[in-house]
Amino acid sequence: MNIDLLSFELAREAFEDRRFTEGVRLLEPLVESHPDDRSLRELLARSYFGAAMLSKAEDQARDLVRRTPSDAYAHLLLSRTLERQSRHDEARGHRVMAHVLGAEV
Repeated sequence: MNIDLLSFELAREAFEDRRFTEGVRLLEPLVESHPDDRSLRELLARSYFGAAMLSKAEDQARDLVRRTPSDAYAHLLLSRTLERQSRHDEARGHRVMAHVLGAEV
């Protein structure tokens, strides 16, 4: 699997600079080309969250949880995304799971 490392690095820099929409633009084709790459999916989910594209952030976070149920950060990301949509009851279980798995919540 040969990921376009330049695009990934530019997307990471965009995220760090809070240019979330630019990060999304760079990451979407990378995730499409490399759907099993967890680091790409996580950064895309975080970028969607930062850009307030909450439905897309939720989809990516749910996919991360589905692929790796023991991933504390994926549960935390999903819970925060649901909370930001005022879906607190739904978020609660993921927040608890994140805590149990060792995420600092």
